[in-house]
Amino acid sequence: MRQLAARLMALAPLLGPLFAPPPVRAEPLPGLEAAVRQQLNEVFSTTALLTNTEALSLGFVNFDPNEFLPIDNPEFGDAESVQLRNDLEVYTLPWSWVLADFEAGQLGLKARLSYVHSKQELSLFPLEDPTVDINDDRIYSLFLQPTFRVPLGERWRAQFGLGAFVMRYENDFRFRNSVSRQLQPFLDNNLTNIAVNAWLVQPELRVDYRFGRGRSYWQYHSALAYTVGRSFNEPGPIVNADPESWRWLNGVSMRRPFPLFLPDQDYRLTLNRIDIRGDTVRPFDTHYYYEFSAEWLLNTKGKVPLLDDVGVGLLLNYGSALKGASLIFVYNVD
Repeated sequence: MRQLAARLMALAPLLGPLFAPPPVRAEPLPGLEAAVRQQLNEVFSTTALLTNTEALSLGFVNFDPNEFLPIDNPEFGDAESVQLRNDLEVYTLPWSWVLADFEAGQLGLKARLSYVHSKQELSLFPLEDPTVDINDDRIYSLFLQPTFRVPLGERWRAQFGLGAFVMRYENDFRFRNSVSRQLQPFLDNNLTNIAVNAWLVQPELRVDYRFGRGRSYWQYHSALAYTVGRSFNEPGPIVNADPESWRWLNGVSMRRPFPLFLPDQDYRLTLNRIDIRGDTVRPFDTHYYYEFSAEWLLNTKGKVPLLDDVGVGLLLNYGSALKGASLIFVYNVD
């Protein structure tokens, strides 16, 4: 959520002389409404992508793989991207249910309850005043998606889903810098220190191809999703949003049991390419990125309620603003 710092830096020159006393009447800055709209569009669209664990994952330990492997490729990660991953807390609780089986297919329901938190210290005017400001973002999200799955043969299946998000974005910005405080009358309740709600709808089409070979199985998956929405109950006249984005995920995975001396344990390898457009491009600083994961899974089906399997793994993100490596915790892996 660091795009807020860029908005503040872009708006600062519009004040005129930075060290002049604040005006008695705070009139809207030129371009402020466009900055607010873009900021909120990116917040809501980015949250929709961050909370889709299939398209993007964050782990509990983040690091730069260049420090441990002889690759020296900045697209695998750097100090800034690892810090950005550490600044983000993303918690998602997913559920899925089979509602009914028909001769023509299967009706299901997916749900996700998510919380995203980002807190940064921003040094906007280090030459004039080294004091840092504090930006604290929180986004709460509920996602529901009825799905209909249709078999297209022995190995192919298609699934259509029509999902909907309800989100609430809360920003807490503490103006501690003597220079940035001159922006406060213009920005508070417009770009900073606001709470905004939004709804988003997301139609999604997915195709899977799955086959077994020996003790392992392979799966190819392709999922195209379009997300569009609007804000509601806005706190001010210029605070509004109409987020729009889409993503196209293509990936392949392989799952295989470990040797017999490690019973009820599997490993899985996955490689995904995710293409993105719209309001997610600027925050992720790319039009596409890759994710590779290697996971060690313990089969718990029938032993632990609501858990088919649980495991840990290593994940690599290549090519986005969140590039880097993480240790991850996974459960109920397909």
